[in-house]
Amino acid sequence: MSKSVKAALIANGIIASAKGVAAFFTGSASMMAEAIHSTADCGNQALVLVGQRQAARGRSEAHSFGQGKANFFWSFVVAVVLFLLGGLFSVYEGIHKIMHPEPIENPWLIVGIIILAVTLEGGALKVALKESGTKLKDIFKTIKKSSSSHILVVLIEDSGALLGLFILSIGLLLSLYVDPIFDGIAALMIGILLLSLSTVLFIELKKLIIGESLDRETIREIKNLVKEESNVLVHINSVRSMFIGSEEVLLVISMNVKDDKLGYEIEQDIKELKYKIQKRFKEH
Repeated sequence: MSKSVKAALIANGIIASAKGVAAFFTGSASMMAEAIHSTADCGNQALVLVGQRQAARGRSEAHSFGQGKANFFWSFVVAVVLFLLGGLFSVYEGIHKIMHPEPIENPWLIVGIIILAVTLEGGALKVALKESGTKLKDIFKTIKKSSSSHILVVLIEDSGALLGLFILSIGLLLSLYVDPIFDGIAALMIGILLLSLSTVLFIELKKLIIGESLDRETIREIKNLVKEESNVLVHINSVRSMFIGSEEVLLVISMNVKDDKLGYEIEQDIKELKYKIQKRFKEH
C-alpha cells in the first residue's frame, strides 16, 4: 500500500463521517454533496488498493508481462464511480435545493467540519506530492505526465476535495447572508467540479490503458545514450515503448550492429545497455 493512498483513505474516512453528520443536522445540500464526494473517495481508494494488489502479483503463464495494467483498469473504475456516484448525485442534489431552497441550521457545525477537512485533505495532498516528487505549483504538469495511476487518482481527488471545500465555504457564506438558494448553487458547482475531475481521469487513464509511450524527450535521451555507450551499434532503426504498469515500461530497440562483432560481444553489449538505461531512467 502506497503512503499516499493510505493517507487519503484514512483522511477521507474521517471526513466522510464528519460531513455526513453535519449534513444531517444542518440540512445543507452543499455539505451533503461534499459528504457524497468524500464517501466516493473512500471507495475509490479501496479500488486503487485492489489494483495495486493485483499488479503486485507479477508475471505468470497467462500474463507474461505481468499484471501492472490492473492499476490502470481499477483507476479507470475510480473515474466511473466519481462520475456517477459523486458528480451526478451532487448535480441532482444541487438542482433540487435550487428549486426548493431551505435555510441552513447550525452553520457553525459546518465551519468546524470545513476546518477539519481542510487540515486532513491538506495533509493527504502533502503526502501525495512528496511521493510523486513534485510541488504544488507543478501539480497539473505531474498529472499530465505521470504514469503512476494511483498518484493520478490521489492528486486529482485531494486537490479536487480542497476546491470543493472552498466552494462549500463560499456557498455557506452566501446562503447565510444573501439567500439560501446559494447552498443549492454550491452543491451544483461541486457536482460540476466532480464531473470535470472524473473527465480528466478518463482522459489520462485512457492513454495508459490503450498503451501510452514514453515522451519524445525521453526517447531522444535513450537514443543518445545508446549511441554513446554501445560498442556494436551501426544504426538505430526504431525505439518503441509502452507503459505496462505504473512503474514499468516495455522498451524495444531495433538497431543494426557491426558485422565483425561476435554473438557474445553483442549479447554483452545489450546487457550493459539495458543496465545503463534502467539506471538512467529509473523514475519511469
